[in-house]
Amino acid sequence: MASIFKKNGKGSYIIAYFDHSGHRHEKSSRTTDFATAQRIANKLEADVALRREGLVDVRAEQITRQTRRPIRVHLDDFIACLVAKGVTLKQTKLLRTRLERIFTLLTAESVNDITPHGVQIAMGTIRGEGVAVQTCNHTLRAVKQFTRWLLRDGRITVDPILHLKTSNAETDRRYERRALDEDELSRLVAVAETCPSVLGVSGIDRAMAYRVATGTGFRLGELKSLCPENFDLDSDPPTVAVSAAYSKHRRRDVQPIRIDLAEIIRPWLENKAAGESVFQLPDKAARMINVDLRCARARWIKEVASKAQRRLRLKTDFLKTTDHDNRVCDFHALRHTYITRLVRSGASVKVCQDLARHSTPMLTIGRYAHTRLHDLTHALDSLPVSGTPRHEVAALQATGTDNSCPFPAKKLASDPQQNPQQSGRFSQRLDTIACESEGEWNENAQNIQATVNTEVSNVAHRSARLCDIATGRIRTDDLRFTKPLLC
Repeated sequence: MASIFKKNGKGSYIIAYFDHSGHRHEKSSRTTDFATAQRIANKLEADVALRREGLVDVRAEQITRQTRRPIRVHLDDFIACLVAKGVTLKQTKLLRTRLERIFTLLTAESVNDITPHGVQIAMGTIRGEGVAVQTCNHTLRAVKQFTRWLLRDGRITVDPILHLKTSNAETDRRYERRALDEDELSRLVAVAETCPSVLGVSGIDRAMAYRVATGTGFRLGELKSLCPENFDLDSDPPTVAVSAAYSKHRRRDVQPIRIDLAEIIRPWLENKAAGESVFQLPDKAARMINVDLRCARARWIKEVASKAQRRLRLKTDFLKTTDHDNRVCDFHALRHTYITRLVRSGASVKVCQDLARHSTPMLTIGRYAHTRLHDLTHALDSLPVSGTPRHEVAALQATGTDNSCPFPAKKLASDPQQNPQQSGRFSQRLDTIACESEGEWNENAQNIQATVNTEVSNVAHRSARLCDIATGRIRTDDLRFTKPLLC
């Protein structure tokens, strides 16, 4: 039974009652008339009875109450939930900025104002401001992440933008990285070791950061989290570990490294204090590596002797921060270099995916592995030539690479160089002829020997000509050339 009273005998009547779950509540009736307050109390008790008997959906009432709250309150709760899960401050700040941008374009006051049509119009407005498609996709993913959280947390009954899809970012890619080749990487490391400090990072530390980045594929944040305790250089193989708090997928990663890299790291690591980061790298590491790239390119140009060669090489993209395809080389490009070297080494797709620590091989091969023209032409060398001319077909037959006999059986029998056993049978036939007709020996033997010599000469000339045509090809052994005939 609800109780009605006034606090300190003044003001409106207060109604105290118990809800369907047994919790006590106090609610102001906002009236000084006792009869009106009693009717409100009776209504509250009737509602509690309906909920207790299951005649009223309590969850639906809670969702209705949540939808009336301001959308900014939901946004604050969403960000607080991400922080509690361990999401970095940088990422939560970026998510808030993107969501506030969409809410402003939607003029949203509650979660009911998030509609598919409104979100599409807002995305079109952002796209019309000259923003790249990839950035628009990130904004749409932020909104979809927010609505999924609302649904899981019981604040809405259905995700309103579940069916919205992102656009194809490949049609408008504006920031694409490239991988360094071996010569560029060696010159970059050599220059960093001999140059003074850049952005407060010594040359030795910069060179070691480039080595470790291209030897492990670690990202900038992961490198900055490394302490001497993360290096296990005495294990087999040597490893470098990244704690789960700094890994992108929030899982401890143990990355194997080469033995020669471990030997380079060992003396450098002895001067680092335990428990402190070994790489004091700036947040804008692209500026740091760009300085070293420009110095390395200038030193490379000075090594060219003649001016003609200098003008020729100046046109190339060697050690440039941005090449002719508008691909950039920043610090994260070192991770692209690591994965590209893995793919070029011939490792399987699964091995490359595991070493790159990617969730899907499509990201490893499609985004991070860069191929060059000579890589593509090298793969084309294994393909057969379509529409091979007849003289090349004859050359293939001569070398036995078409799985057929290079010469007809009749000519094999007359070629002592190709089959000495069959040549012996010709000699036996000559002896037989001589025995049968001694009088006709000279004439018949001379005719037969002339025929054999002619056939041998013709076959030898054809073989020499076909061998010239088929230069560089691989001869396939044919068992018919090495095994004796059975008859």
